[in-house]
Amino acid sequence: MLNKGLFPVAVSFIIAIIIFNLSRFGLCLWHFDETKANLLSVFLYGIRYDLSILSIIFAPLVLIIVAISKIEKLRIVFNTAVTIYCAFILALITFLEVVTIPFMNEYGVRPNHIFLEYLIYPKEVFNMMLSGHKFDSIIGLLSFALAFFLFFKLFKKLTNSYKPSSLKSLAIQFLFVLIVLPLLARGSLTHKPLNPSNAAFCESQTANSIPVNSAFNLFYVSKHLGENSVNSSEIYAFATVNEVIDSVDNLSKADFITSDSNCPILQKITPSVEVKRKKNVVVILLESFGAQYVKSLGGLDLAPNIDKLSEDGWFFTNMFATGHRSVRGIEAITASNLPSPLPSIVKLSNKEKLATLFSIYEKVGYRTSFIYGGESHFDNMRTFFFNNGADTIIEQKDYKSPSFTASWGVSDEDLYNKANEYFSEEYKNNTPFCSLIFTSSFHDPFDIPKGKVDISNIKSNDVKRHMAVKYADYALGKFFEKAKKEPYYKDTIFVVIADHDSRAKNYSHFPLSNFHIPAFIIDSDIKPKKDNRLVSQIDILPTILSLSGISAKVPLAGQDLTKDGIVQRAPIIYYYTYAYLEKEDGKTVITTLSPGIAPESFIVDKDHNFIKKTENINLKRKVDFLNLPIAMFNHSLNKAKCIKDISIN
Repeated sequence: MLNKGLFPVAVSFIIAIIIFNLSRFGLCLWHFDETKANLLSVFLYGIRYDLSILSIIFAPLVLIIVAISKIEKLRIVFNTAVTIYCAFILALITFLEVVTIPFMNEYGVRPNHIFLEYLIYPKEVFNMMLSGHKFDSIIGLLSFALAFFLFFKLFKKLTNSYKPSSLKSLAIQFLFVLIVLPLLARGSLTHKPLNPSNAAFCESQTANSIPVNSAFNLFYVSKHLGENSVNSSEIYAFATVNEVIDSVDNLSKADFITSDSNCPILQKITPSVEVKRKKNVVVILLESFGAQYVKSLGGLDLAPNIDKLSEDGWFFTNMFATGHRSVRGIEAITASNLPSPLPSIVKLSNKEKLATLFSIYEKVGYRTSFIYGGESHFDNMRTFFFNNGADTIIEQKDYKSPSFTASWGVSDEDLYNKANEYFSEEYKNNTPFCSLIFTSSFHDPFDIPKGKVDISNIKSNDVKRHMAVKYADYALGKFFEKAKKEPYYKDTIFVVIADHDSRAKNYSHFPLSNFHIPAFIIDSDIKPKKDNRLVSQIDILPTILSLSGISAKVPLAGQDLTKDGIVQRAPIIYYYTYAYLEKEDGKTVITTLSPGIAPESFIVDKDHNFIKKTENINLKRKVDFLNLPIAMFNHSLNKAKCIKDISIN
């Protein structure tokens, strides 16, 4: 006879599976074009994930219920705990499936590591939800509260009274808990347990994420956050140092020195200019500013200042971001670090000082600074920059009377005003400075000062987002208006580049257009020009070193864009899908590699649409590039102590 104490668990299993599949059904309807050919697979795989996560959640509870079944006093007390636990779990499952909708609308996939990473910043998240997502927040909280109330009532009835099972029946139940539930939890009889990539059946990240219920997805990524995930690769193989050397030599057209066993990847930077005095360097990192908002790059007419400023400098019309998160842009631009499925180096506690924008420039006597409008602890930026060469960090607490404060910090105007004041003071001290400015006004929930901009000439279904991007452009224009009047301007190299695009979503193929970003360099010694070559964020650091007149050997993978004959390519990571974009025989070709799916190559048109599948004779070489960033981290190749023979001509 089944122990009636197990009824709440059995009922919870059934109700949870119903919730999961109703949600899955709704998501399939929403994304019917991507899932219609694989509907059966979606639901069959879905059951595996459902049974797995429910077994993980309820196995300890079942074990306790069976163990104390004959101990009446404990059993009575524990009934209340079972009621609360089951009601809470079902309410949580309901909540997670409800919030999947707005999350997927923003990121294109189910709640994942981004969802969890934000939870460690409660202040920012609370303000963001309160300011821009009130409806979503209310619906989510109501769904949790209502579900908990209803399920608590139900399970209270189920645990009122029951007769314990016989000893023989309890023994069978105990064996079931010890043998069957662990197998269901593992979800696989192979050497590797069930993971989200098992459900990959097509090229759409969105479609591939639908079978995996959100509870399983969050449980899985929670186990793989942080440094534990870099000890071994569960998705791709690690490369040897020799393979890294071979790959980097093909990845970038540069003078690589590979004879030093302690620093096997050293790029010799030969400056393209002779400088009379050390030039200041200011890198302006624009939050979420994709090409889709820039008219001169084929986007909306929301960035007139970027269009105008780019005409005064060296404008890269074919620049691609390495990822769709800020930490990816930061590591690529400040450390020439390639994208990988591993956590960003920004978020890791690196044991050794790395070769970065700041650690390189400090070696030639520059004052280095990171200027941000929010709290610099976000995404571990404060630790990363201080550990790798930053002298000064300016953050939200350093703005005495900001004109406007939003969820993520002070407005971009306040940020730029502070930066302008700081640069003016540094220049008076006759010390060259290298600074990274990171904007935040164009960040969900897009709080901006009123009365600054309007988009009445733009037909938009996303007014708040488009108002914010136009304000970010407006503030950038105001900064350059002021900077041009300052003495430091003529002696400064300005790099303006986005960290990533906003709302990168993959409803069909790899969302390539969402990695196209604006980028330009303004320097009094550079004649304005348009550069149509296909390039990457990882090329920025070697390029500005060259423009600064710096000669050095540095462990950087990017290439100096002042040189002719570069390799036109861009490595990109989108969640666990790796892409290698390149110019090949006059055509733009993208090669993608996803877990569980064979590598594929496509010809891409000027609008970044995949127009033709192609056989790629160099496919293995491109796939090998994925090993490069993993191995560079695994073998600690990007070390500051590998910065050698550095000087300014």
